[in-house]
Amino acid sequence: MSSISPLIRMTPATRRLACSLLAAGFLACTLGCPEPKARPTKRRSAARSGGQQSALFNSIRSQLRSVPDWAQLELSPPVVVLDARRSKDGEDIEAVLLRQNGVPEGGPANRIRVLRENATFRSLVKPGDILKFYGEADREMRDRLEAGEDVFIETFDAWDMTVAQVLSDNELLVEQAFGEYTVPRKIEVWRIADDRMEEIQRQWGAYATRREPPLAWHPSPDEAAIGQLTERLNQWLRQTRFAGKKAEGKETPRPALLGTLPESLAEAEKLLPYLAAADLATGFFRPYEVRQIEGALWRRDVARWARGADTAPLSVAESLFDWTVRNLQLIGPEDAPPRWPWELMLQGRATAKGRAWVFAGLCEQQKVPVAVVTVPVEGGERTLVGVVDDDALRLFDPALGLPIPGAEPGQVATLAEARADDAVLRRLDLPEQPYPVRSESLAEARIDLVASPLALTRRAAALTKGLAADEAFVLAVDPEALAKQIAPAAGEAEVGLWPGPFQTLLDKLTAKRSQRNRAVRDFLPFAWRPHLWRARCLHFRGLKGDPDEERTVMDDAIDDHRNAMKGYMNRRVRPKDERIQREPDSKQSIYRQAKALATIGLATLTYERGSYRVSKDWIENRALEGAELEPFRPMVLYNRARAYEQLGDTPKAIELLGRIEGPMAHGAKLLANEWGERPDESTEAPDTPETTEASSE
Repeated sequence: MSSISPLIRMTPATRRLACSLLAAGFLACTLGCPEPKARPTKRRSAARSGGQQSALFNSIRSQLRSVPDWAQLELSPPVVVLDARRSKDGEDIEAVLLRQNGVPEGGPANRIRVLRENATFRSLVKPGDILKFYGEADREMRDRLEAGEDVFIETFDAWDMTVAQVLSDNELLVEQAFGEYTVPRKIEVWRIADDRMEEIQRQWGAYATRREPPLAWHPSPDEAAIGQLTERLNQWLRQTRFAGKKAEGKETPRPALLGTLPESLAEAEKLLPYLAAADLATGFFRPYEVRQIEGALWRRDVARWARGADTAPLSVAESLFDWTVRNLQLIGPEDAPPRWPWELMLQGRATAKGRAWVFAGLCEQQKVPVAVVTVPVEGGERTLVGVVDDDALRLFDPALGLPIPGAEPGQVATLAEARADDAVLRRLDLPEQPYPVRSESLAEARIDLVASPLALTRRAAALTKGLAADEAFVLAVDPEALAKQIAPAAGEAEVGLWPGPFQTLLDKLTAKRSQRNRAVRDFLPFAWRPHLWRARCLHFRGLKGDPDEERTVMDDAIDDHRNAMKGYMNRRVRPKDERIQREPDSKQSIYRQAKALATIGLATLTYERGSYRVSKDWIENRALEGAELEPFRPMVLYNRARAYEQLGDTPKAIELLGRIEGPMAHGAKLLANEWGERPDESTEAPDTPETTEASSE
């Protein structure tokens, strides 16, 4: 199509005339025209923009105040449509995974065939159902086989496959493609009748099989709220010009302490987008970072009510360390997929480094400066935490679950004392089990402050800067300022940046299939039991209304811990054993784990409320018995011992500590020795009565 011709054809003469007229008009306006009045459009626009920013930020503040209310509680678990109970002969249905006809050898396999022909696919199964193929030995079985131990009961993890087409009663096609598996394995078929359950299934399947997405995959009950908060935060960042193309402060330099990270992290290709100067200065919040904001709120709230009555920094740190040890069971690195602190708190299990990270985060929320002290020992490293106390670092050992004792009873040893006198550390030796840290190795220790990649960003600092005092929480870290606080207590050692958070990010971005499967399995109790998730959130928040505040008869008293107990005791979270036994084996495992986590939550929560007898009853509940709950055993024994000790039965407490095996054993034996050396003055601590007694189930 031709373009539209101009109305006036400009010749050189007309062009000169037009220019003359324009010049004359400009001169007349300049000399004789009154100056136009300033138009207030921009001012009004700026005011309107400021009002929008304020309204948006207030909505963000409101959402941050109501974290437990984010959870979507209504959920229908998947229904098993075909298993041994519905097979033709009442036996397990076992199948092989084969290639379709015409697919060359080594090609993808997506055909399921039942060799014993005891299935009923045509009448019970339809496209879209989930077929569970139990073809992968679970971790416990693999460990036993690798150790050369006998395996009396074979246990397998399931591969989830989506049914594409039913071919016959004993043959069907699945959507995904796998390698051939010609050893018959048990199968089940599940159907998801709830849209939310279908979304949960889709999400964990994408993460477990393809690592998509690598970070923000968790199908939690508050996932929709996390998405909404992410959108609001980033909209606010655009409006305030903290992020995006029009952002101010693009030239902000990267923190110099990033240069202290090991080369394996500083130059890791997958970490570069997260550590780039542009992202740290003007980047937007990622969904996984908003989940970390939620975790920071959890730590703030726990630190507020668990810090104890004495507000001296060291006393606060001791109380928060005790909370960490009672609530996070120590596990070995081999049992732990990479996890953020919020995941560790939620699931109640952590490595020594994980305990150190959570403890440091709790102290951070109380403005108590801490550093991670990494000590070279035979065969690896030992992670300690140093709490800044004037010009000293007081040492805590997360693996032992104990502070390192000082020269005087009740004191916590300083880094300087332990460096100068090896006898300080030898108090932690056991017969045939010496404590691995020596004074000379402390001379080579690294002293590092704790900060995640998110904590180094301007967006984290911008968010927390605008909060009121009662809403405040720590999210951002000024590494240079914190290093100056730690330096006088560190002696001659230079203060660096702890690699832990950066290694966790890299490990998550590169997690192996086995780690992803473990992460999904550990998270499912909270996805399938939303009341358990909400109970954990209420447990962490712990708000309690002011008894002197005026209330009407229509007002409900606020007591998050009591409401958390109701959530833990919800029948969907803690159903009767007979009901769990009616479920297929794979679902039984998830439901028993949820019930165990709720029971441990009740025990730790009643202990924190001073109801030691009720705490003892909960931790001795039969929901925590059975071979499949063996991973919880050290935590159960430890918290039973703590309850008995508070009730004045020290011999029983010592006996329980002596039964702890695994990573917690050394610390438990040291604690038992300490209790055994006390004068024989068994007195029962004051016990706060609970209106709700422990259930026997």
